[in-house]
Amino acid sequence: MPLFRSDLIALARKYRALAELRRAQHHVVDEDDVRVPLRHLAREFPGALRELDSMPLDEIDRRIEQLEEAAWRGAVEPWMEWMHRYHSTMRAALHIKRRLAGRRSLSEIAALDIAIEVRHAFGVPCDPDFVRAVARPPEGRINVLVFQRLSEDFGAEPRALWLALFPERRATQH
Repeated sequence: MPLFRSDLIALARKYRALAELRRAQHHVVDEDDVRVPLRHLAREFPGALRELDSMPLDEIDRRIEQLEEAAWRGAVEPWMEWMHRYHSTMRAALHIKRRLAGRRSLSEIAALDIAIEVRHAFGVPCDPDFVRAVARPPEGRINVLVFQRLSEDFGAEPRALWLALFPERRATQH
């Protein structure tokens, strides 16, 4: 699944929105000023709220610069591909979860139908095994499943991917 310039620009836009929201957190008068943009951001980029809560502001700003540089000069770093794939895989998994509507098992043909639908709708690799795994995710958490999939796709340990995508903010940082 190639990473296009438009994907890099979209990721940079996400981080600009996160930076604005982080800077506005201390000046918010009306919670809807934050809640509505957060909802839209989370729908387009699942996991973005975790980044807002945990990522240091200087890291957010650094990622904006790196993504803009990559979009115009082609200097794509591994974390950019990982983050793009994380968002698309998580969007697909959440769609599958909604389609399952609480079912924890399904027929082979139903799993195949959903996998085909997801491949066409989201442009991500999807197979019946992934659909069934969403129905019964490891540890009951879709995020664990998504990181397992990323680990398989990129040949990196799930924990290493997690730390690269979601670095922790220290208590004293804003």
